[in-house]
Amino acid sequence: MSYNWNVYKVFKNGRRAKMPFHVFKYDDVDNVREYFNERVKENFTEKLRDSKLLLLRSDLPQGRQEETDKQNKKNLQERKNRVFRKYLKNFEKKSERDVQIVTGLIFCKESKWKWQWALLESGTLQYIHGITPPFISYDGAHIWLNEEIEKL
Repeated sequence: MSYNWNVYKVFKNGRRAKMPFHVFKYDDVDNVREYFNERVKENFTEKLRDSKLLLLRSDLPQGRQEETDKQNKKNLQERKNRVFRKYLKNFEKKSERDVQIVTGLIFCKESKWKWQWALLESGTLQYIHGITPPFISYDGAHIWLNEEIEKL
């Protein structure tokens, strides 16, 4: 079977170009790098031959790793926020002053020196109210959060 191969330039900062600058066809997946270096690369300018280049099969995903990681991190944060918003709806402000509220994992006196997801005052991170029961371990708190995310 013959495949199309996309050639991307990798910049000095480690990121690769968004678009391939060259496409070629070759059928042997195991020897494509050899073929590229011997036959295809010789047609490039000297500057391009000296550059770091990346080969990707055109039928496979072409997404850049940095963008994929950034999107996965953003999606995880959005799911965490949905879990915390669910618990925030059940919370009524007990003080009359306008307080900005954030959520966080805390280990303090109010949580009986155990880990707890809690509502905190923004800026000072003063404990306001616990969202979850206290956890003995840090990992236990994260396991709980991941279970809640899975329930969504």
